[in-house]
Amino acid sequence: MSVFAALHTSAQGMATQSHVMERISGNVSNVNTVGYKSFDAHLQDTVNHVTTTGTFVGVNSVDIRRMDQQGIITSTGDGLDMAINGNGFFVTNPKFDLSDTTLYTRNGATSTRLGDDGNTYLTTSAGDFILGWAADEEGLVDTTQPLVPIQIDSAEPLAGLATDEITFSANVEANSTQDHNFEVRVWSNPDAEGNNDPYALVMTWSPGQIGSNMWTVSYSVRGPDGTTTTLPETTDVTFSGHAQYQTPEENPVVTVPFADGTSSDITIDLTGMTQFGGTDSFETYQKANGYSDGFVSSVQFDRFGQLMTNYSNGQNRVQYQVALADFTAPQNLEDAGKTAFTYRAEAGELNLFRIDDLFDSTAILPAAVETSTVDLADEFALLITTQRAYSTSATVYRTSDEMLRTATQLK
Repeated sequence: MSVFAALHTSAQGMATQSHVMERISGNVSNVNTVGYKSFDAHLQDTVNHVTTTGTFVGVNSVDIRRMDQQGIITSTGDGLDMAINGNGFFVTNPKFDLSDTTLYTRNGATSTRLGDDGNTYLTTSAGDFILGWAADEEGLVDTTQPLVPIQIDSAEPLAGLATDEITFSANVEANSTQDHNFEVRVWSNPDAEGNNDPYALVMTWSPGQIGSNMWTVSYSVRGPDGTTTTLPETTDVTFSGHAQYQTPEENPVVTVPFADGTSSDITIDLTGMTQFGGTDSFETYQKANGYSDGFVSSVQFDRFGQLMTNYSNGQNRVQYQVALADFTAPQNLEDAGKTAFTYRAEAGELNLFRIDDLFDSTAILPAAVETSTVDLADEFALLITTQRAYSTSATVYRTSDEMLRTATQLK
């Protein structure tokens, strides 16, 4: 190799090792950055120059980002934080009207920001709006609709719901000669402001003749003020010889009046009733579908990436579904800084999806974030090797330079 070739090769080697050290420095500085994917700078041979006496090769670096490497997931306790376990990226945009370039990130550490309409929206820690699909009034999500920023303060107080279905089961003592009372709480119709009141539906079970396996159920309702109203409906219930419910085959319906003059037709499922002897009468299960009015108590994501609004009355509603994006070759995404990436054709086909099943290959872990994939021990070991390689290239360059100066001074 000529002196000039040695100069070129060693200079190229120093430039390459300098780039590797730059990548190591970037990885180390992001060791605590949520959602950061580390760089690997690999070395490859390149043709330096060709002469009549041979071909001389050099070296340069090829950057590879380990986009498919899963970071450790840690809990944050913040119900709006999310971690992706598996493939996929959160979809974000710096502008509220989505007029800027769409970004993709694994950083699920969230914050909030006012949108152009004055409402509060979910953002990444970098301030980019996190996108998803809005749910309808029934909590259903249509993923064919356009993506929108996820609004945090969209939920209104929840109006109460009148009870119109009851499922009740208990055991009534066989051969009993006494009445037995059971109570179920029911809710009245809500007023114009959505407020309603609790009532008690009392079912009085009166036994027939001993051995007849028949009972007559009468009903009364007790209002919030303690006033009791007897209802005209009654139900004849019979049991088989094995103490199992037999008739009526159709569920009875009673009309419960309320103090405001309205009423509710309530269907009662009694098919779980039994009539065993040797035991007292006791309730085993009850469920009614009404509930009181409630205010928003908390907003958080669930395991499916659904933004849930929880109410003080124990109810919850889906408000938004976070959108995830996946690519054929995610390592070819363009680095946009701050753990965000932009799309380019080399990344392959874009696929927007949601988490539908807990057994999917990708899962959302709420109140958690994915940490950086940087391994400090590996980075420092690579730093030592790189520094020695740089020092070796510098020595070759210095020696070649000295040889060249000596040659030019010869007479």
